[in-house]
Amino acid sequence: MRADTIIIGAGLAGLAAAERLTQAGQQVLLLEARDRVGGRVLTQRIPGTDLPIELGPEWFDTHGELRQALEDDGCRLRIARGRFLLRTEEGWAPIDQEDDNDDPLDHLRRLEGPDRPLAEALRQARSAGLDPADERALLRYVEGFHAADPARLSSRWLLEVEKDRSAAASQVRSVQGVDRAVMHFQRRLGDRCMLRTGCVVQTIEWSPGQVRVQAKEAADFTAYEAVRAVVTLPLPILQHPEAVDGVRFDPPLAGKREALGQLAMGHVVKPVFLFREAFWEAEPALRDALFMQDPRQPVPTWWTQRPEEAPLLCGWAGGPVADRLTGRSGEALFDAAIGSLAGMLGRSRAFLESQVVGWRVQDWAGDPFARGAYSYVLAGGIHAHASLAAPLERTLYFAGEATCGGGYNATMEGAVRSGRRAAQALLDELARHP
Repeated sequence: MRADTIIIGAGLAGLAAAERLTQAGQQVLLLEARDRVGGRVLTQRIPGTDLPIELGPEWFDTHGELRQALEDDGCRLRIARGRFLLRTEEGWAPIDQEDDNDDPLDHLRRLEGPDRPLAEALRQARSAGLDPADERALLRYVEGFHAADPARLSSRWLLEVEKDRSAAASQVRSVQGVDRAVMHFQRRLGDRCMLRTGCVVQTIEWSPGQVRVQAKEAADFTAYEAVRAVVTLPLPILQHPEAVDGVRFDPPLAGKREALGQLAMGHVVKPVFLFREAFWEAEPALRDALFMQDPRQPVPTWWTQRPEEAPLLCGWAGGPVADRLTGRSGEALFDAAIGSLAGMLGRSRAFLESQVVGWRVQDWAGDPFARGAYSYVLAGGIHAHASLAAPLERTLYFAGEATCGGGYNATMEGAVRSGRRAAQALLDELARHP
């Protein structure tokens, strides 16, 4: 089977690339290993309720590609509103999101010398007067929001990201589910795009102007050919072609080796509970709570659906915290999550379990086609995104959140932008060399 361009991966990056190429008149073959499109966007619904259960990303920018797609699709959007609370030995304490009086990042900005891992930079900043409480708060934020290991994370990259793309930049959610954006992009592909799901790519043989993809579909093996390909595989798939369900390039991506070694995949475990009622609202200290954190718990971060009133709590364990959970069975993850909630809220496990109507949990490191949640930059790798994104021999083009700079890695907006960027680079090259 032959096409103008093969796109490997039907997540947001692959769908966005396919949209741009088909609109330009290309015949596109879109190959996806899963039995669904959307990649790490994973919206489910528990029978008996229309509340979306977001096991993948759910937060997006107030201005950006995701908001535009969802608005075009007629979705209702809500900007999050509510209080941020920290559970301590003494009780609940507010987390002031606007307090910039002593920003720990300012201490990092004053450090001189080369890029270094965040943990090392913080040790130096501590000797220069960084408050230990501020250091602990920054570490919790980095491990949770960036799903990163502070012992490896680039301190310079963190400073660049936090200038424009901090957590405060993503405040919007879709009332009807983020998967509506996936459906929006899929509907726009038209008849110039052939989509193959359940198609597990195993080998990509390539030379200038020629790509041959070997894939397994059910019990059969199929070969697909094209002049070029857009590769949107998640970072760990590119880093470990020898692994089970790995993708082998022939010849190997020697020109990408350095960039791949300067990026890492953060892990996330995300449980979601639907309860009979929002019982936490009856506690005065938690009324109007949006985020609740208890660093003592295996699943330390939880959020409500504010400003929507819904009996739904979403949990989050990221980075090294998630590393301690990943690989466990679903029931073991349920136990860790419900125990974390009980400890944080000061309720008995028996009470919480009696309130559960439904639950889901996603361990992204255990997903064979993702092997993690999203990427971050290691010390010394500030330009790795651009290197990974660069095309090879006008034949292989690369997209996906790990190819995004400017703080757009780890975001749905970044995935969409990367797909459009790779597709446009392909079209521009085709215009120069028909």
